[in-house]
Amino acid sequence: GGAAMTAPRAAAGEPAGPVRILFLDVDGTLTDGVITEGATGDLRNFWVRDGLALLWARDLALLPVVISGRASPAVEGRMKDLGLECYLDIKDKVAVAERVLAREGARWEDCAMLGDDLPDVPLLNRVGWPIAVADAQPEVLARARTVTQRGGGRGAAREAVELLLRHNGTWEQVLRRYEAL
Repeated sequence: GGAAMTAPRAAAGEPAGPVRILFLDVDGTLTDGVITEGATGDLRNFWVRDGLALLWARDLALLPVVISGRASPAVEGRMKDLGLECYLDIKDKVAVAERVLAREGARWEDCAMLGDDLPDVPLLNRVGWPIAVADAQPEVLARARTVTQRGGGRGAAREAVELLLRHNGTWEQVLRRYEAL
């Protein structure tokens, strides 16, 4: 069976302590990977539950950091709307991540990464918890400790955030907020 069809899983060796930083790719991870070019610029589809989950993460000491290889006014607008830390048009994602780690006093082992394609592999190879979206490329799936059930731009980030907050012991705070316990 394909890895993408199984439930999210954390293999042996998941970080012992809390995950402090979640690095995320954009196209194919926070979006469905479709880019529409129009007269007024580029358009992207974002899953509303992914955005909400990233706000929960930020509020509960799991810092979301979005790093994209592409520049995009649509992505910039969405990240500004959510108030998330975002780096666009980045050729070296590892260099950006290293600056975030230094600023936060964190180690690679304290981090997770959610990605879908080859430009995400260098980060996936370094973090303590590499996560692939269900429809990621085979090279990404092979490196992932966890594969989401949902695809990129279709709830994968929401799923990853819940998994990490459960690991960190803070998911119940989200449920309590909405009286969902």
